[in-house]
Amino acid sequence: MSFSDWFTLRDEPQRRLAVIGGRLEDGNADIYGEMHRLSGGRILVFPTASGEPEEVGVETVQVFRSYGFEAELSPVYGPGAAAAAQDAANAAQVTRFGSVYFTGGNQTTIVETLAPGGVESPVLAAIRAANAAGGLVAGSSAGAAMMSKVMIVGGTSLDAVVHGVTDDPEKPGMLLGEGLDFFPFGVIDQHFIKRGRLGRLIVAMASAGARRGFGIDENTALFVNGRRGRVIGEYGMIVLDMADAQFDPRGRTFQDIRFSYLDTGDEIDLARMKAIPGHGKRRVRASEIAYRAPARSQRNVFGAYTLYDLLGRLVLGDAQVYSADRAGTVDLKSSLAVTVELERVRGHSRNLVALTENGFRMTALNYRANVMSEKLSAARLANRATHLQRDYGVKPGAGSRLLLLGSSPTQGHGEMLREMLAHCEGDIGILAAASAEPRETAASIIRRLAGQGRTGIDLGVTIDNVEHCGRDAELVERIAGLKTIFLPGGNQVRLVETLLYRGEETPVLLALARAHANGAAIIGASGAASALSRFMIAGGSSHEAFRFGVSTDTGHHGLVLQEGVGFFGSGIVDQNLFSSRRLGRLIVACAEEGVRYGFGICEESMMNARGDGTLIDVYGRYGVVLVEVNPDELVLQSDNFAARGVKLSFALPGDQIDMSRGAVIRHSSHDQATATLVRLVNELVKECGALPLGTPLPEVLHRKAMVMGITAIGEGSVSLDIDSPRDDRSL
Repeated sequence: MSFSDWFTLRDEPQRRLAVIGGRLEDGNADIYGEMHRLSGGRILVFPTASGEPEEVGVETVQVFRSYGFEAELSPVYGPGAAAAAQDAANAAQVTRFGSVYFTGGNQTTIVETLAPGGVESPVLAAIRAANAAGGLVAGSSAGAAMMSKVMIVGGTSLDAVVHGVTDDPEKPGMLLGEGLDFFPFGVIDQHFIKRGRLGRLIVAMASAGARRGFGIDENTALFVNGRRGRVIGEYGMIVLDMADAQFDPRGRTFQDIRFSYLDTGDEIDLARMKAIPGHGKRRVRASEIAYRAPARSQRNVFGAYTLYDLLGRLVLGDAQVYSADRAGTVDLKSSLAVTVELERVRGHSRNLVALTENGFRMTALNYRANVMSEKLSAARLANRATHLQRDYGVKPGAGSRLLLLGSSPTQGHGEMLREMLAHCEGDIGILAAASAEPRETAASIIRRLAGQGRTGIDLGVTIDNVEHCGRDAELVERIAGLKTIFLPGGNQVRLVETLLYRGEETPVLLALARAHANGAAIIGASGAASALSRFMIAGGSSHEAFRFGVSTDTGHHGLVLQEGVGFFGSGIVDQNLFSSRRLGRLIVACAEEGVRYGFGICEESMMNARGDGTLIDVYGRYGVVLVEVNPDELVLQSDNFAARGVKLSFALPGDQIDMSRGAVIRHSSHDQATATLVRLVNELVKECGALPLGTPLPEVLHRKAMVMGITAIGEGSVSLDIDSPRDDRSL
């Protein structure tokens, strides 16, 4: 029987399922409440997939009981799981409870335990009988993956698109197996938006001949009652329909995939694949149109929430001028570039939104998705991997300067301000759009400049008036003619959304680019320094970055990454490195976006990137940490974050950073630089509760503990190894 034969819909109106995308949080009362309703408040917990089943099983039972369930632990787990699945007493326990819940872990373990060699055990037969009688089968993460007939076993999206399906877990590619077929409507994938799994679901569907696919995000569930599905949770679910899709025999290019995003509260008729938007969802109003141009994103398309963010732009975009957007990534070993395009289909796509107490919610129906692959030449590969600068049509000259400050120069006793002014010419234009009180901020800076005998000019540009300012030809030319433009700190997101207003390159931004190309010093302080790099760190702590990875906004745990302005093209910038202990989040940002270098600017410190940014001078009180990440030594898109051999170099004031070699040119003490790095790493270890590399631990604790190891490599540099479990809890 071919995989395609497995997807004939059966008339089973009593089927009740809870397909949960992983990382189900204890406080998600909506999901637990719906499971209570569908199960009648009785549930049997199977920790079969977990690597630590006793602990996870007990914790899970306790959580269910806290929501008023009568819950019990099935003994079908651990070394004796397969034998326990054959025990009639354990099958009777299933019948007695009537509903079951499978925790996360390894989905293959569930299948091999309940159906060894493809033969159903008595426990599996009892689960099927209970489900047919109206009982609930629920599962999270691995417990969701095993529910479809075609089961995705492992592999990343990039591996899947580049290498296809493999039978050998030691080779690159994705692994497929046969699941337990509780969910007959298509292929399931989980942790979907967080781990960028669109590529691997598409490849799985194409390989299996499956028409439909369902990608469910973390802390989110698809509840199935008969043929009706309902989404509940933190984010939503992506539904794919490949009925009209076309793809090449190698499986690297896929076109015309029907693509929809269903949000919490939305429903779907799984037989007809017809979506029913949830209560309160409405069309986007003209006043809510926020974007009129593509993002030109360089974020990793299979990174956390990249496609969600692009889709959000399209939902709030002007369909007349902005109907498609794309992002890509590169497999460095094969030199293959993969691009995913999302496109509105005129006359068919629907965009619906709701503004709730939990923020913005969206539903996007009947989009088209395309996946394209291209072999890059060595020159194009090198350029893509190392050059992230956006010049907006005017190349910076040899005299161009970017001054990036780790904190506000107007704080403290004025040493940093005097250092900054030593590199400034003429009157200083102040663009305080990052500030919540731009006029007051500009006025304060003008007073401080006057105290140093310099003239400051409030350019008056804010997010509320940038369109009007862009139509003021005299103001635009004045900005373009300045020799120094200062962007004070504040909310870097507000600054970027001002300069790239509604996704468009504003005349104000283009004037800044012209000024820079003509030799002006563009100064970004604190958050504004981050905004000047291509990938902007917009929120999250080091601990959250290690534990939760990338998040889509500051309302959720994790590292928030967004598009920056891109004047600085040598890497990702973070600031306030000492007081905010941001070294860890800078490392994770570089790893997640595939960027080789990161720059952590300490307080009262500044770096000056001259010309094309090849040579960077360091000034101020403390200095700059240069982070270099080895892409071949990373583990991403899994339950763990691991980075080996992260090189950290500390550039002290007076040193230079040579970006042609990724090395610090020393004019200071090696010993002082090394000591500062050791201090920073020790503070990071303390903040994150990490253990030293090599600490002997029981296996149960080893899977939960964050581990870091540091090795001095000389010349003011150290090598850092990090292994951090991501917060899934396997529930």
